[in-house]
Amino acid sequence: MPNNHQATIAAIRTAYGHRLMPADYRELLNMHSIPEIVSYLKETDGYRDLLSALEPSITHRGHLEMLLKRSLFQQCLHFCSIEHLQDKPFFRFFIYDCEVRELVKKLLLLSDEPQAYISSMDTWLMPYLHLSAEKLAKAEDLSGVAEAAEGTPYAAILRSIPDDPLKRNYTAHEIALRACYLERILKEAEEILDGENLEALKDLIGEQIDLINLINAYRLKRVFHPEPESLKRMMLPVRGRLPQRICEQLYAAPDLSSFIDIVKTTRYGRMLSGLSDQPGSVRLEHALQSLRCRNARNALHFSGHAAVSIYAVHFLYQTEVQNLITIIEGIRYEKPVSYMQELLILEPV
Repeated sequence: MPNNHQATIAAIRTAYGHRLMPADYRELLNMHSIPEIVSYLKETDGYRDLLSALEPSITHRGHLEMLLKRSLFQQCLHFCSIEHLQDKPFFRFFIYDCEVRELVKKLLLLSDEPQAYISSMDTWLMPYLHLSAEKLAKAEDLSGVAEAAEGTPYAAILRSIPDDPLKRNYTAHEIALRACYLERILKEAEEILDGENLEALKDLIGEQIDLINLINAYRLKRVFHPEPESLKRMMLPVRGRLPQRICEQLYAAPDLSSFIDIVKTTRYGRMLSGLSDQPGSVRLEHALQSLRCRNARNALHFSGHAAVSIYAVHFLYQTEVQNLITIIEGIRYEKPVSYMQELLILEPV
């Protein structure tokens, strides 16, 4: 019988049971300061240990956000350590994801002084990445960033892009790096999985790719009305679960209303109750974001292998951390509760 790492799955499901619930978010949304948020989170099962040493009255917003992001990363490290999975193919996917995020961050700051990137580096993360932190910090052009990524698949991607400081297409750079990341983890998944487990993981990743592309296409059509070929170039060029024929129809839709009508005919449109009543607003984007959570939760619930479980729970934890940062920033800028509430991505009940 294949080893599906049931001990790891059990640990993931137990930890997931400690997630924040709708009642927690209602409480947090009505708070007025960072100390109140810290005090509340210190009483929850999910954040008690992480924040136990913090003194709420002197906790800085930036420090709290860093701790939340670091906790997400360390939780994945913990899950992998239970059955020594950290050195197996695929199980470093969350580290690969961080590598891409750091590279994209550096690319966006290339035109600034090196201090701009250095001050924004997640230094706690660097020992885990196959990137040269020193070279990345000092890089002044695309070639320097590629040198910092030597030994990773991203170096070749970065070297393949013409480096013209006046015509840098940061969106194209990010898309190329993220596509490389997705192709990398899909290839590694095939090294450790087969049968139903492989299909379950590929389905989950494919759904996430489709929904990311639908969300981005919706945003672009709503605001910029790009030509079909221009829109296509801004999508992740990795096949998800949508047929290519449907993707082409979506990109070629002449207006937002036509785009939404095509979305309704897809498997994702059928998953969204009341989509026919959605106006052409950000509410559709929010619904698609929530669907990403629902699909990840379903994959976690029915998972038969640790690879599926950890990929699903990583996304769910990412969403929870982003929700908390949204509340923290909303309180910082004195935004109304209704405004913050609309930005939260909560799992459908």
